[in-house]
Amino acid sequence: MKILYVSPHPDDECDNAGGTLTMLSRHNDIYVFYLTDGRLGSPNPAERGDELARIRKDEALKGLTVLGIDQSNAYFFNYPDGALSKFIYDGVKTIMPVLKRISPDIVFYPSTLDIHPDHWAAGKIIVAAIGKSRLNPGQLSYLNWEPRPSIDVGIMLKYIKWKTLRKKAIYVRVTDFKDIKFKCMEKHESQLRYLNESYIDRFFNADYERFYIERKTPNMDLLASLLHA
Repeated sequence: MKILYVSPHPDDECDNAGGTLTMLSRHNDIYVFYLTDGRLGSPNPAERGDELARIRKDEALKGLTVLGIDQSNAYFFNYPDGALSKFIYDGVKTIMPVLKRISPDIVFYPSTLDIHPDHWAAGKIIVAAIGKSRLNPGQLSYLNWEPRPSIDVGIMLKYIKWKTLRKKAIYVRVTDFKDIKFKCMEKHESQLRYLNESYIDRFFNADYERFYIERKTPNMDLLASLLHA
């Protein structure tokens, strides 16, 4: 099968789905779309900019090798980090030809209910691109930054929608792949040094990776069999 993973930033493929992608890379063609350039990925303003974007692209390619993914299957669309929501129309138009050429059987993408602007925008772009391309892949979303009760109206509405929809979640056991996930993250040196213990524990010590079924197709049954073999 051809499987596409949509990553808002270089490293989102590692913490959200590193174990799952490692399992799937054994017998499937994995493609990764990186939508933003990651240039803002530092709490230190002096580190941000073109050089950090270059570093993060290099880190992403090294990380894919750890996960068993062919570097030539990585696509970098280089939208400005932190501003993807301003490029939704352009993103759909730009991604569609690549999406149609790959014609994936399964697509993983960020949930549009994610509260991070680049994440929900990435989800919105890929969902629109899939619809306009008239492809029919199985679709799974993931939530990196979950909506929680908030005084922010937009976030609160996402929280209510998330709790109301109750989309079916699947949990992929990745206990045997936690070391590989962290080795992948170690390739993202520019990011790893700023991760706190809570984040590392949540994403790299967890025994499961969670995804939500957005569109079920026959290929989803095959995917399930591969992940639970």
